[in-house]
Amino acid sequence: MFFTVARIVWHLVRLPLLALLTLFEPVVRAVLSFAMVLGVLAATVFELSAAGPRFEFLQMLAGSLGLGAALFAYHGLQALLSR
Repeated sequence: MFFTVARIVWHLVRLPLLALLTLFEPVVRAVLSFAMVLGVLAATVFELSAAGPRFEFLQMLAGSLGLGAALFAYHGLQALLSR
């Protein structure tokens, strides 16, 4: 009895959330991908130009690549909810 109710509640939560994630997926993908590429490019340009006395290249690069990891996690959440 409990498992049946839990399964119904899971489907009532899962399907609208999956629909919302699927609806926003093109926008999220475009924004995160653009920000990741722009961040890597900016980090590389600032590192090569030596514009400032102390530029945290690895932190900037890690933050930019973290956006790619966030996109990967977004797709993973979509896959989890689509099962």
